[in-house]
Amino acid sequence: MSHRRLASTGLAYVLAFGAACDLESCVRGQQEELDCGDRQAAFEKTAEREGVLLDEIPDKASFPMALVISELGIAELLKGITSDTNPVAGGNLQLFGLNLEIVPKKTEVQLTSELDKCSRCVIFSVDFNVQALTEEGTSQLAGTGRSEISIPLRLEALEGDTTALIAAYDKLTIIDISIAAMGFISEKYPEFEKALAIKMTELIREQSEPVQLMRFAPWTIGTNSVKVAAKEFAIFPETGVISLGMQTNLALPKAVALEVGQALPEGAMMAVQMHPGLLFGMAERMMAEGVIPRRYNDDGEPDPEGPQGITLTSLSKNAIGATDLDVNFRVWRIKGSADGEAEYCGFADAVTVLRLDLVDSDGLQDRITVSPTDELRVLDGEGVGELYEDNKDLVEENKDLVDYFKNSLADQIGITVNYDELAVEGQNIIFDATGITVDDKKIDILLDILVLAAEGN
Repeated sequence: MSHRRLASTGLAYVLAFGAACDLESCVRGQQEELDCGDRQAAFEKTAEREGVLLDEIPDKASFPMALVISELGIAELLKGITSDTNPVAGGNLQLFGLNLEIVPKKTEVQLTSELDKCSRCVIFSVDFNVQALTEEGTSQLAGTGRSEISIPLRLEALEGDTTALIAAYDKLTIIDISIAAMGFISEKYPEFEKALAIKMTELIREQSEPVQLMRFAPWTIGTNSVKVAAKEFAIFPETGVISLGMQTNLALPKAVALEVGQALPEGAMMAVQMHPGLLFGMAERMMAEGVIPRRYNDDGEPDPEGPQGITLTSLSKNAIGATDLDVNFRVWRIKGSADGEAEYCGFADAVTVLRLDLVDSDGLQDRITVSPTDELRVLDGEGVGELYEDNKDLVEENKDLVDYFKNSLADQIGITVNYDELAVEGQNIIFDATGITVDDKKIDILLDILVLAAEGN
């Protein structure tokens, strides 16, 4: 707080202070609500409750974050990641002494939880061209075909808190297959098709290994003490998505939970979904770690021993802006100034607005930006904060402090919403943000998936 500013408004403080006490309390001296010792104790108690971490990531049935992949996204992953190594999506297969070269023409993916032996499977349907070659490369036959294959999916724990979505090609099953080649049409011979499906299932299983579709690593944020891990996944055939519930070691209220399994907008491949309470908990943790400064000096600069401090109150959907978030916070004065000009302490409650936007990039990957706005309103206060609330001096007196806090908060929320600790072994996978929606209980960040071969592959 500027000492010059404080001195210039000293009369206003005296008048307000005189109006706030009767003769007896004024004679007694400083009002209890303006006492710095009590205010500092209250501030420290509030700060201690913010950003608490659990000893480990809990196993709970509700999740503050989820990664949702549509059937379209699963198809992109299967084609992009396995097309060179597995005949399901195109490739080579050894069968009856012939090298079968399979080239897909059309692929479809359907999620299911209703197969007798596979409660969490993807049904991969392929229309393909096939050519049979001898070891010398001579073509023996050429034709077309269609197959329908079930591929089990599972979530697998890797090192640390990293997990991966696995397609178990070594346990796939050919449900149906038909081939037409050189006048031969297998549909006329159903018993032959059954035998062919069984034999090809055995051969493909022998020639296949489990394939990692996507790996989920912890956040890289702050001091890396906050962890997030995919703990459960479920298939929702009725909405055409799989949802991977992600849990964190942040101590969050029970109400911070998503409704999982909802459909994505048409054409969307993937979404990162977060409850606003997760962003709030992350921001609190970043303040506890000092990544977002907690205390400030009278010039509004970060100072761990400064006389002013900030605690967070809430983060929620703004009533007007489609992708705006309201951030309620409390500005404290917990010490008198060194020169004795500011003897009284207290706090003021205020609200500001953060704006989430999708920004086009010149490259392949667009991202979500989080920007502070000029919106700032004082809501209430006690002690010095109450005096501020009356004359709105808080905005002017603490402009540098509030601006520093808003910018730091926006930076950390931006890192959180752009969760991109996703990878595929041996591949370059790019997630391109295509849209964002915000409501009271969910922030949806829509992503397109592009799989590129890594160097050397």
